[in-house]
Parts: sequence; structure tokens; C-alpha cells
Amino acid sequence: MTTTPSLLAVAASGFYLLVLLACTAAAIVAGQNRQQPSHTRWWLLLAVFFAVLIVLRMLAVEELVRDHIRDTLRASGSYRERRSIQGPIVVSILFIAAGAGSVLLYRWGRSLRGRRNVMVFAAILASLAMSFLIVLRLTSLHAIDALLYGALKLNWVVDLGSSLVVLLAALGYIRLVRARP
Repeated sequence: MTTTPSLLAVAASGFYLLVLLACTAAAIVAGQNRQQPSHTRWWLLLAVFFAVLIVLRMLAVEELVRDHIRDTLRASGSYRERRSIQGPIVVSILFIAAGAGSVLLYRWGRSLRGRRNVMVFAAILASLAMSFLIVLRLTSLHAIDALLYGALKLNWVVDLGSSLVVLLAALGYIRLVRARP
């Protein structure tokens, strides 16, 4: 089954491409200006992450996975009970995300020194938020759907907001590194 990407998917992919380019530029600037080697690696990893997001969007992989999960549930006769299956999954995802986020904020947040490190950290956290959103979209629980796709459109707010944070962090990082004496 092939699907044509929607106009929103193409627009999101275009925005992801801007983020990818900014992350790549930040990695290049970090390398050229002898910044911490981890900065170069993180920016490159973030660029790869956004390249993967572009591919996922353009190939509608999330929709294909959701359709496959639904088909599997229907074939096994469990589709009607999907909410009882999805509930514990969503709660587990929320607890794992909250726990991982708390550990990251505590461990890395305490040791952050300097605005460049903060920019890298903010980009990493925003990318983790994006990953969390993707996992939530894949579970597709009705109550979560109401939040993600309802009147507030939290799906797009988190998606575009996280991408924007990474973009601004990369551009801020470039500006900071180039402005250093």
C-alpha cells in the first residue's frame, strides 16, 4: 500500500529539512572552531534524527504502522478491546518519559556550564520530546487522540515547537561559537 504524502506532511518535511541544515551547520561550526567533540557528535546525531523524520513523514510510516497495528488487532479479534490494551501502554510510556526526562534534567542539568552546552542540551531535550510524541501517536489511544488532534492540536504544537526549539538552539549555538573572542 503506497500513500501520497499530504500537504501538511510535505510542509513538515520542509521544516525538518531547515532544522537538519541548521544542525549540520552547527556541527560544522563546532568542528571548525574546536568545540567539545561531543557537540559535533550531538549536532550530527540531531541532523540524522531529522533526516529520519523527513523519510518517516514522506513515506507515511506512522500511518502504515498504525494501520498494521489495527489490522493485527482486528485479525486477532482484539480490536474492540484495544483501549484496555492501549491504556497500560500509554501509562507506561508516560512514566518512562517522565522518569527519563527527570533523570536527564537532574544529571545533565546540574553539570551544564556555558550557553553552548545549554543550546545542545535544549536541542537534545526537544528531540526527545519529538520522539515521545511519535510513540504517543503510534499508540493512538482515543483520550490521547483527543488531546493530540483535538481543538488544541497539541500534535502540531509539540511537533513544530520541538522542531523550532532545535532550530533555534542550532542557530543560537552557531551565533555563540562564531561570536566568541
